[in-house]
Amino acid sequence: MKRPAPVSRQVKRGRGVINNRRPKKDSPDEWDWTIGIVTAPFGIFGEMKVRIETDFPERFAGLKHVGLRIPGRIHKVFPVQRTRIHKGQVLLKLDGIESIDEVDPWRGAKVQVKRADAVPLPDGSFYTTDLIGLDVVTSEGRALGKLESVLRYPAQDLLKVGEALIPAVKEFIVEVDLTGGRIVVAPPEGLLPDGPVSGDAD
Repeated sequence: MKRPAPVSRQVKRGRGVINNRRPKKDSPDEWDWTIGIVTAPFGIFGEMKVRIETDFPERFAGLKHVGLRIPGRIHKVFPVQRTRIHKGQVLLKLDGIESIDEVDPWRGAKVQVKRADAVPLPDGSFYTTDLIGLDVVTSEGRALGKLESVLRYPAQDLLKVGEALIPAVKEFIVEVDLTGGRIVVAPPEGLLPDGPVSGDAD
């Protein structure tokens, strides 16, 4: 996402860039990196409108295959015929889907690629999905709980930990340690409540 994020790190939403490797259709769990959501049919020849859920919409132009997933119901990998941008959405045409009636069952489906095909980010940048669930502690050693979400606003992103909202800016984010599973923060005095911040805190 091209918006402010932790420690001048850009926290990216969405997932995935595509390569030309043929998908392992017997391994649907590999196709779990969401880059869009099917919203509706477009026209009468099987195109589908896709809401973009990635900060790299240009990746759609190079898609060879995508997975469509309706959680708890079905997942299927399709060859891609073509993609194009239209009024802020992607119009996606897949092999084997040729009519409105064949698009309709996929309304709300996640459009996915493999996690291994996510766009590599520069040092100090992170995908939001990799941050959710990390332990958040202060530089003084106070455990705040687990990161629940990253709230995006025009001015800056906010890290939500229980009742606390911590601005995701360089001054307040000391370290993001994916390997260690934690984020170290140094919020200004008065930002955090005196009592427990989250039920996850020790």
